[in-house]
Amino acid sequence: MDAYPTEFITHETPLLILSGLGEPEAQTPAYPLLEEGGFKTSSELPPVTTSASVQLLECFQRFDASSGVWSGRAERLAKSPAFRIRAIGRNYTLPPRKAVPPAPEDPPLGADIPPTRALHSPISPLSPDSPLYPDGVISNLWLRKHQLLLPSVFVCFHELYTETNDENIQNLRDNELVASINAAKKHFSPSTGSTISASIGGDEIRSSGYRSKFAVVLMSDKSILSSPRIDDRLSYIKRSTNLIANATFFFVPANSSVVELQQFALSFLSTLYPLAIEYYRDLSKHSRRKRNKGSVPPPTIPSSRALSQQAWNLRYEFKLGIFAEFRQEMDTAARNYETAYEKLLTEVFETTTSWSDRWTQARLLADITVLRLIRCHLWGEQYTAAKRRWSAHVAHMTNMLNRKGRGTETYGFAAWMSRWNKCLGELIQSGSFPVFSVSVPASPRTPMLGVGIDGIDPPAIYAPPEKQISVSERIGPQDLLHHAGFYYLKAAEFMSLRVRRAKRISVSDSADSYDLYLCPPPQEEGTADHNSSQLSLLSLARQEFHSRQQKRMVDSITLQIAKLKIAKAPQDESLWGEALKDLRTVARIYRKEGWWEVLEDVLWNIVQCGRNAGEGGSVVIAELELTCSSVFKERRGWRYDLSRTLEGVKTVKVKPTLVVRGGDVVSFLTASYSFETPNVHAGDSIISQLVISSDAHASAAPIVFSELKITYEGNLRTTLLRHTSPSPRSDSKINKINLRGKVQEQSHSPDEPLPSPTSIKSFLVANTDLSLAPGETKIYEFSSILREAGDAKAICATFVMYTEGFELDYMVMLDTDGGSGIWWSGEEGGPLKKKPLRAKEPGALTIMPRPPKIEVMAKSAVEGELYVNEIVKIELAVENGEEEDAIVDVGLRILGWPVDDDLPSVTWISDGVEEPATASLYPLGKLSPSTPPTKRTICFPSPSRPADCAIEITAHYHLVSDPDTPIHKNIMAEMPIVNPFSTAFDFSPRVHPDPWPDYFSLEEGTGWENGKRVLGITQQWCLTVTLCTTGGGAVVVENWQLPIHAVESGGEGSVCRVIPGEAPKESLLLDQVKPTSLPFTLDIQKRSLEDRSAASIDVTLVLHWHRNSLPSAPLNTTTLTVPRLPVPPSEPRVLAAVIHPSPTLTQPLPPNTLTIRYTLENPTNYFLTFNVLMEANEAFAFSGPKQILVQLLPSSRAEIEYRLFVFPVPREKGVRFEGEEEGGRWIKPGLRVVDRYFNKMLRVSPGSEGVGVGKAGLMVWFKEVE
Repeated sequence: MDAYPTEFITHETPLLILSGLGEPEAQTPAYPLLEEGGFKTSSELPPVTTSASVQLLECFQRFDASSGVWSGRAERLAKSPAFRIRAIGRNYTLPPRKAVPPAPEDPPLGADIPPTRALHSPISPLSPDSPLYPDGVISNLWLRKHQLLLPSVFVCFHELYTETNDENIQNLRDNELVASINAAKKHFSPSTGSTISASIGGDEIRSSGYRSKFAVVLMSDKSILSSPRIDDRLSYIKRSTNLIANATFFFVPANSSVVELQQFALSFLSTLYPLAIEYYRDLSKHSRRKRNKGSVPPPTIPSSRALSQQAWNLRYEFKLGIFAEFRQEMDTAARNYETAYEKLLTEVFETTTSWSDRWTQARLLADITVLRLIRCHLWGEQYTAAKRRWSAHVAHMTNMLNRKGRGTETYGFAAWMSRWNKCLGELIQSGSFPVFSVSVPASPRTPMLGVGIDGIDPPAIYAPPEKQISVSERIGPQDLLHHAGFYYLKAAEFMSLRVRRAKRISVSDSADSYDLYLCPPPQEEGTADHNSSQLSLLSLARQEFHSRQQKRMVDSITLQIAKLKIAKAPQDESLWGEALKDLRTVARIYRKEGWWEVLEDVLWNIVQCGRNAGEGGSVVIAELELTCSSVFKERRGWRYDLSRTLEGVKTVKVKPTLVVRGGDVVSFLTASYSFETPNVHAGDSIISQLVISSDAHASAAPIVFSELKITYEGNLRTTLLRHTSPSPRSDSKINKINLRGKVQEQSHSPDEPLPSPTSIKSFLVANTDLSLAPGETKIYEFSSILREAGDAKAICATFVMYTEGFELDYMVMLDTDGGSGIWWSGEEGGPLKKKPLRAKEPGALTIMPRPPKIEVMAKSAVEGELYVNEIVKIELAVENGEEEDAIVDVGLRILGWPVDDDLPSVTWISDGVEEPATASLYPLGKLSPSTPPTKRTICFPSPSRPADCAIEITAHYHLVSDPDTPIHKNIMAEMPIVNPFSTAFDFSPRVHPDPWPDYFSLEEGTGWENGKRVLGITQQWCLTVTLCTTGGGAVVVENWQLPIHAVESGGEGSVCRVIPGEAPKESLLLDQVKPTSLPFTLDIQKRSLEDRSAASIDVTLVLHWHRNSLPSAPLNTTTLTVPRLPVPPSEPRVLAAVIHPSPTLTQPLPPNTLTIRYTLENPTNYFLTFNVLMEANEAFAFSGPKQILVQLLPSSRAEIEYRLFVFPVPREKGVRFEGEEEGGRWIKPGLRVVDRYFNKMLRVSPGSEGVGVGKAGLMVWFKEVE
């Protein structure tokens, strides 16, 4: 919009003049008769220059809306009112109201005295000196007057005198201040001398004729505490100036902080804003009254071309729209502008001489009116209405220009269309509308338009239609308002059309035949620099499209920008480099997406820019791509010779070194690699083929590479081919070169520096012909010996070219499928045949390990499972089955070892001699073929807990004749480690054989334990451990112990002892068939007789054993965990024990006789009485008391003995009765013992071997006699 006067396109905001703050303005806006006839407001008092005034001025400047309230208007209006603020120092000149009267002429004798002249504004069409005289509509000077010169509010700032507290001096200075305020106020006061109204919005004094509001702000350097008369003085000044406190009279206290000053400025502007709005509302009323009069004011000097009544109405409507904008009433302004525009089209254009200056001014006013109307619609977010109004104006202007004779095929109309599109784009961009806000940055992760990032919608491309528009109304894409980028791009297109039309201007053409609206004449148009304007427009458009992720449009615009820079580059050499940068960017995108025709044009432009900018690398890469005949057309007369690309290019000062990946450019070279077989063993040879083909133009020169490097992934070394003089060229397009046996190994010595950081230390080298003619295919055949097993793949072929102009490394990634999967067979120079390869990836190779022929055998020295806590011995035998000597090392690895145990130390035994342990491999040395196996024994301790282990033995060897090829042979053996014993525990009471101490003589039965007296009653318990083996091998237990670790009880504690057996220990043979029992007798005694709390005993079972098959082996020690043994509290109990007949009896008992002794114990301090009853049973008869009353003293016991005669049971063969087992049966004697006092029945517990407890109660084992 810079083509239009600034005043016409500026958004209107109320003007606020700050007098007495800041420095005088360096330049005053120009206005007719401003200095000669303006109203000067001046004062002898100096401006306020304190630090507080400077800070206050900065606060006002933060609220200044001189740049317009368009950007962020909603936020700005919500925070503070909008003012255009001018700080003018102290003196100011208001614009004159009337023009200078014309010079009087002497009337002839006898003539009538001329009437008095009617004077008008200096810019009115009625004043002779006005630029609008006599028939102009409106000038930008009128808008300048209201925007910059005539304030809505005039504010005077003064400093209250506080340098001394002398009342006389203060009064004198206050009177001077009052006189200065009244002198300034008279310009905005009524001229009738009537009393001043106290109302805020009332009419003011009009001595100058202006209705601007007047306010005063006083500032002080001292507070009320240091100058107590400030309040009185302020009251006096306010009364003397007839101002209203906090309405037109304000005071800034001393020592105000920046925050307080900011708050004062905001409050001050908020208070004055209604006054400013009222001022512009009064101006609107005045203009409306003049419009409604319906008469034309008399001119100062009559003219035959006076402005018509319709034009005056147009003028008034435009003014009403401007004043409505000042009030931010955009709906009202839009209606006024709409009316003014209609009057322009229907009356002014039709009545004004076409293509005259006034007609051009009317056209300018039409553009301005529509722009302001569009801005009003955009302010109200009526985007479709704004776009339609913009399009309607284009249609009206097109129709009018076609009717007026010069039409729309001129460069002037193209210039206007470019300007008109740019204006709309600037309006949209400056408005910062929410619908077009860019909250999501452009990202490469967004593949297409309409797809957001992480659930966020992308920026809008166009604004949706308003809800006020009817659903049935058809709305086309041209009716929708798009983002600013579209209109910048359209403006650039019309600018390009303007350039093309300007080139068709003939020297003989007259300027009258062209539309010169805001355009230079034809003689200047042809030499004007429009490319710069077009570049600016395209840059703005690209920025808008890029922010909205429209990548295709960005690429297209970038290409246009590059071409424009190329066109301007002859005048500015730096543009060659800038254009090249843009071209490289779009080339990368068009190459990726396959836009070959566009890419071809881009590449030729890159060649041109690179040659002129000295970018030799870009030229080489572009010509390399343009050589491809299957993608790009051949240019006639062009020399396709890559090696001579930079020949004669003097702008290239530095020899370029290039590294190019084949996937990043369009390549005329294709390369594939294939192995003859997909699988091969290490040590064998493999044949492979590299096939390269050229798709260059037929006129291109053969390309000659200096080197060709083939890079592999895996266990293959890099192959380097170097160019030698070519052999005589054959007519065949497919040639095979046999390099089998010609590839030599080459390596750099450790002291020799590498040629480059990326060079390799060891590689294979061969010399061959590396030239390639257009359309030629060459097959290079290799053979190599494979040394190591693993996977290998040919991944890259690097074509290296060294020329005088550049150095090029062209990397072509080899196809994963081997190209077409073809194997070429035939001799070099002869006919070739091709056959398909069946491998899925012919370029990949699996190198299997060389099959080992060494036999490795390992077995355990024992049969069955291995046990914990024993020494594991594994016998190893290694036999060389190769045809020659081999150097063998053995590695051992144990798997599944418990995490909590450290790995064992392995000992190797050779011929009965232990060898020191090794950390890695055990060397067996050289093994000759056809010799007996070499044997070793491996020893290590097993873990302390069961584990599922395995042992892996690996023989690492290599043949003496081939030390570079390692061979491996490994075996895996399961080695489960199990617990050698399966245990079951039984803990039951026993009758202690010793008599209990007498209650009345306890001191005699006391003992000592660890220096402490033991007074409690001794109880005897029996721990029976049932043992059997879990593995397959029998185990001999030579010794065992039951160590006591802790005895826990309440009171004073307890003492526990293990009673050794009477018979000597004998070795126990354990197997899986028959379990063996180990009884342990324990005596437990409380330290106090009064202690009856429960106790518990912690013991472990320690076994010393060896395998039955290894009697001479050292004993192994195994510690078994025993569950905690509970001892119940000391309470009355009944124990049943089987009494075996003494061998000294003179008369033996009958065979079916069984003696049971019941022991009643009373460890308490009470006298207890028990009823004892033996129940009858069908299985036996008994002798003994049927029912008896037993009385027990404290700490005493009694015995009752029964002799049972067990009845024989007749049974059939194979039938077994309840309770009957092999060798005997269980009988169930029922003895009832009831405490008479507590009426509590005591449970009978087993007290010896052969007594147990079942579901029905106590059971006694009876061994039947046959």
